[in-house]
Amino acid sequence: MGNKLIIYELNELPRKLLEYYVNLKPNSNFKKLKTLGKDLNTFTTDKGELHPWTTWPTFYRGVDNSKHKITFLNQDINCEEKYPPVWKILLQHDISIGIFGSLQSYPPLTNKKVKFYLPDTFAPDSKAFPKQLETFQKFNLKIVANNSGQVNSIRRVEIKYFYECIVSSSIRLRSIIKIIIQVIMERFNNQFKSRRCLMQPNLSYDLYFRNLKKYKPNFSTFFTNHLAGMMHYYWLDVFPNDFENPYRKPCQFNKKSVIKALDIADKQIGCLMNFAQENSYELWVASSMGQEAIERKQFQRLFLKDFQKTIKFCKLNNKLYKRLPSMYPDINIKSETEQDLDKLIEKFKQIKYPANNESVFKVRYRKNAKKVNLIFQPALEKSFFLIYKNQKVKLKDLGLEFGIDNQGTGYHSPNGVLLSQGKKSQNIFKDFKNIDTKNIHLIILDFFGI
Repeated sequence: MGNKLIIYELNELPRKLLEYYVNLKPNSNFKKLKTLGKDLNTFTTDKGELHPWTTWPTFYRGVDNSKHKITFLNQDINCEEKYPPVWKILLQHDISIGIFGSLQSYPPLTNKKVKFYLPDTFAPDSKAFPKQLETFQKFNLKIVANNSGQVNSIRRVEIKYFYECIVSSSIRLRSIIKIIIQVIMERFNNQFKSRRCLMQPNLSYDLYFRNLKKYKPNFSTFFTNHLAGMMHYYWLDVFPNDFENPYRKPCQFNKKSVIKALDIADKQIGCLMNFAQENSYELWVASSMGQEAIERKQFQRLFLKDFQKTIKFCKLNNKLYKRLPSMYPDINIKSETEQDLDKLIEKFKQIKYPANNESVFKVRYRKNAKKVNLIFQPALEKSFFLIYKNQKVKLKDLGLEFGIDNQGTGYHSPNGVLLSQGKKSQNIFKDFKNIDTKNIHLIILDFFGI
């Protein structure tokens, strides 16, 4: 059967929060894993502003962003041949894989040793393997796209895909009951809307675990971002002493939301610990970086509500452009040709704020002739109109809207954690206390004797 490894990617889990949780819940699975296995610190050497779509490739490719050059979601990854992700190398050595949601894992691979493969929740389309995973991915992509940066009303298309997931058994009764309870709680208390994102890891993990039990690949990954989102917004509520002049008071409900996110991960980890023991797997729980406190202020910002309306207003051909999935606050756009993209950028830059005549949109990255990564420039003040070619234009006519930018109180830091269960992992990590995430690539290959 060979060596077998599961990596549970708990995005951005930092040491400080892990220790807080195990002290709060000494009977947790996190505590068991820390006590019985290896408990290590990780750090990334990625340069510039840290993002998970950069730090996870560093984790799996053996080089940091100074070499792999991965800077945003849905860019063309030109480093594939020189710095392939570890699962590609495993396939070359006839080691079976099962990938579920790992960042920058699109497109899905097809090979007799690929047991299942569902790319990340920001993939440009719903391609997955086996085919039945595509039904879930359609629903997954729509939900994520509609709730980037703020919680929005559920649309008909999401209800349609949700129904298809039920019919195909991608989503089962237990998960449906949890969703119904969530909707009811939102009706009675508007605060519960902030916990809607905690439904996604339950849905995705249920499907992942079913495939894991069915196919039992030698190497498998599962990615979840639900804790990272909660930490970004509610670090202040868990660690108020980290702040000198916070823009708001700590809130007990928000603190409980972070703990609930950890409870979800803890339950899933416990499930995987049992599965690993029963099926001779080793288990790693890892983050490619962490988070720490950051002092910010709350302000109004623009949201791109209707991309097609923006395109139409600028008198561009909507058939030539596609908005690709991205993580708030990025906006990724793909065009048919380089000239088409030049035209779009030129038109978008003509949309300006009335207070200072500055362009609303800013080019963040353009590493490809047909793709661009945009962000909104900060607004000086809220306005019900913008300027386009010296004319006042209502926001709704531009497909834009103002909303509260709760920038959050936690942000990315280079330091994460890695917990492991299993005798082979115990031996591999025996001389480590702190690990550069670039080295994980080689450690995985060593685990499989490559």
